[in-house]
Amino acid sequence: MNSIRKLSSTSFLSAQEENCSFNRIVVILLALGLLVRVALMPISFHPDLFWITYHAQNLALHGEVSKDLSVQPIPHLLYTATIWLFQRVLSPSELVWPDEWRLMGQEEYQGAFELRMQIASAPRIHITLFILKLPHLAFDLGCAFLLLALLRRRPRRAIIAFAFWMFNPIGLYISYLYGRYDAVAAFFVLLGLYFFDRVRPLSSLAGLALALLSRVIDAALAPFFLFGAFKQIRQQKRLLLGALILIGVVLLTLLSGALPRVIALLDRAHGQFLLAAKLPIILHDELVLFVIAYGLLLFSSLERDLSSYAVLRRYSTMVFLIMFSLAFFNPQYFFALLPLLALEIADQPQLLWFHLVQIAGYAVYLLNWGSQTTWWLFLPLNPGLFSQLTPPELIIQSYTNYKAVIAIFRSLLTAASLWMAYLIYRTVPPTGKPEI
Repeated sequence: MNSIRKLSSTSFLSAQEENCSFNRIVVILLALGLLVRVALMPISFHPDLFWITYHAQNLALHGEVSKDLSVQPIPHLLYTATIWLFQRVLSPSELVWPDEWRLMGQEEYQGAFELRMQIASAPRIHITLFILKLPHLAFDLGCAFLLLALLRRRPRRAIIAFAFWMFNPIGLYISYLYGRYDAVAAFFVLLGLYFFDRVRPLSSLAGLALALLSRVIDAALAPFFLFGAFKQIRQQKRLLLGALILIGVVLLTLLSGALPRVIALLDRAHGQFLLAAKLPIILHDELVLFVIAYGLLLFSSLERDLSSYAVLRRYSTMVFLIMFSLAFFNPQYFFALLPLLALEIADQPQLLWFHLVQIAGYAVYLLNWGSQTTWWLFLPLNPGLFSQLTPPELIIQSYTNYKAVIAIFRSLLTAASLWMAYLIYRTVPPTGKPEI
């Protein structure tokens, strides 16, 4: 009896020590990650930040709705609330949000860079940048804690995912140097997975719906979430309720007028990115590479148990790995992959080596935009200096053909991403086989 008590006491103390060690590591990583973020928030911006927030400040300061809220309204409303709360300490609106933004559409967007010096030199620009990125910080940290929650039963894997998230250079670049709000959509995708893991399919679909209202790119996940949720609902014998909710969502989408606007995105530059990589056959007959790969992935998922959280998560990761392999993308879009990849790397740490290749490929891929995605981001630090630096692609051109260099690294990014998708696919069990 005494030996049993001693063993129980030892096990309890060991569990306590392990828990204390886990909490200590999380606190250290969180503190260091916060320090990095706070340092980056006030020093850089891309004009995108002020183009987007122009419409938010119109709503916050003038009560004017100057942008259609039916697509991606959540970031718009977050910025609106932030600007309204901190309006007294922001830079003068006539300097950072002049009326030129009103007339600027996707086609004329290059004109935004003519405003960069005016914005970078505005009074209180550093505090303005810090405040405008507060929503990014809030949802970024929310993602970090959702990763911990999803891996709560596996402390070592939780630490790997948490560290990956807190110090990922691509994530830090997009949220705090480039200054985009993609962490908002990432949070809702993780929230959807969190509910799915707890077999709450309707809540999971609600999480994905919020992600779609933050970033349209997450629509690529919708078929997989729907199939998985349908299977969970069927297992719970709640098909009637699920059918009624699905019909309600479809009717709401149709009646709100959002569907035509979403479909119309295919005719705009962002939609054309997905369709650009083609293999010509003859005459007007072409094969779109992304559509083929996406279709194969979708068809293969029908033979897998998408009601399993692990299977749904892996397919979601593969969707974005394939997308960024076979389609052109703006720098901020790559963020969609990161939360899913954090969970996969926690399961398969060897994927990290290939992610390092992705990071290198992504860094060179940014040179497609030259100074816009490199030196000019740091104009608030010293407008005179960073506006005069030689564009990085011209520095490369002085040694070799810079377009060839970009193409090589882009190809390496594609190779690494496709290989990662294959490695993940190998771990997906067929229907009926238990998850190992």
